[in-house]
Amino acid sequence: MKILFLVLAIISFAALPVFSADEEAYTPYDPDEFPQWAHDVRRGEIIFFGSLPITAAVSAFLLPRIMPDISNSARITAAVSLSAAVAVTDFLLGRVFGE
Repeated sequence: MKILFLVLAIISFAALPVFSADEEAYTPYDPDEFPQWAHDVRRGEIIFFGSLPITAAVSAFLLPRIMPDISNSARITAAVSLSAAVAVTDFLLGRVFGE
């Protein structure tokens, strides 16, 4: 069984260059190919999910010191809310001061 898996893996990885596209067929995205709102949503997602581990750690360490009887769902809600606030703040600062 291990040998069969190994043979199939080798065949799959060996055939990968055959089925991949040529470099001449690739064309990079144009700067105006996506609308501005799509760029803003993508940036917001990146900032939201990027700040989520930090805000989760902050809420896990600080909230029990402030409110000892806080539940785990309240900690998660606080972390998600704080990440959303960071993303919205970045969006608003980008609109006010420009990028």
